[in-house]
Amino acid sequence: MRKKGLSSKKVLENIEKFRQQDIPWDKVLNSICTKPHAIATQAFTEAIDTNLGDIRIFRGTYQIEQQVIEMIGSLLGGKESSGSLVSGGTEANLLAMYVARKVAQLKQPGMQGGEVIVAETVHYSLVKIFDLLGLKQVIVPVDSALRMDTSNIPSLINKNTIAIIATAGNSEFGSIDPIRTLSDIAISHDVYLHVDAATGGFIIPFAKALGHELSDFDFSLPGVNSITMDPHKYGLANIPAGGIFFRNASLHNLISLDSFFIGTPTHRTFLGTRPGGSAVATYAVMEHLGWDGYIDITRENFEHIEYLVDNLQGLGFDILLPPELNIVIVDLPNAPEIMKLLESWDWIISVSKRFQNCLRLVVTNHVNIPMIDEFLAVLVEAIKTVGVDAASIEEKLEPELER
Repeated sequence: MRKKGLSSKKVLENIEKFRQQDIPWDKVLNSICTKPHAIATQAFTEAIDTNLGDIRIFRGTYQIEQQVIEMIGSLLGGKESSGSLVSGGTEANLLAMYVARKVAQLKQPGMQGGEVIVAETVHYSLVKIFDLLGLKQVIVPVDSALRMDTSNIPSLINKNTIAIIATAGNSEFGSIDPIRTLSDIAISHDVYLHVDAATGGFIIPFAKALGHELSDFDFSLPGVNSITMDPHKYGLANIPAGGIFFRNASLHNLISLDSFFIGTPTHRTFLGTRPGGSAVATYAVMEHLGWDGYIDITRENFEHIEYLVDNLQGLGFDILLPPELNIVIVDLPNAPEIMKLLESWDWIISVSKRFQNCLRLVVTNHVNIPMIDEFLAVLVEAIKTVGVDAASIEEKLEPELER
């Protein structure tokens, strides 16, 4: 720390210099987050001093959080749902597994550890959580559509099974697990079912309303006990704004973390201090956009996905699977090399460590037609520079590469 402070002008100038190293959104095709809506940013700033960990002071901000929970609960088909806004999907998934373990311990007093059935594409946040909570993951494969294969799950359930985790929009491919089938399995075997909808939660309800045939994932399915939902992704709220939602208050109340101050309410989140600005920002954007606004945004996103896929295929690229949500997977040899070159040109895409022959492209609110056109030209140039082992792709791209 410097002895004598700098002027505010100099500090802001220094910050601007650092920020200039950040990649602008119009070159980002790997993030399921995006630039927040302007009204969310304004609302967040106006509530920058609020703390949902101290609702004796921030009473109105707490009421805003409760309204947000009610709005999202309604979106999830939860007539009696209960929940909290949290820092993001990792904390939400942690709280869900904490509750699932509590439920199992109520059934089997003294139970230690436990097993959780997950697909091989489960989000990496849950691997961290299993380690923290002393849980063992029982991994099942995915099918040809990259969804959890449910065929052997009943045989894997035993007295140590505390939960099944489904994903509504996995972060690698955007695929949705067969949650209706998993709901039936969970009910018939009396097992807790958690749905990680951090990616798909703010897409699926609106996409279904637009006529896209997507799987149910919410509390309309009787076996679903909890859902992770992230407003700071496709909900267009500021980071950090995650959410954990339970089917009813009795499940939510199993999270009981007291402070040592008289009159301080029980915490039902892992974090004690929580930015009230996140709740206020989420409230602002949901109230401002409403159902129709999210419908319009979702429609436009899917139009851009279709445009991207059509143009990729027109250039000769193979798409691994028809995208269910907002993630397009390009089957491409040398994908890691292509990614590194694009990044050196300040274009950010991603490649999964487990599926290194695939480019992963994410279409969200900042991705538009001119950006897609520019990216496709850059992608073709990258392939020309790196070279691709697959002769068939080179042949398909040859007319474009000669331009």
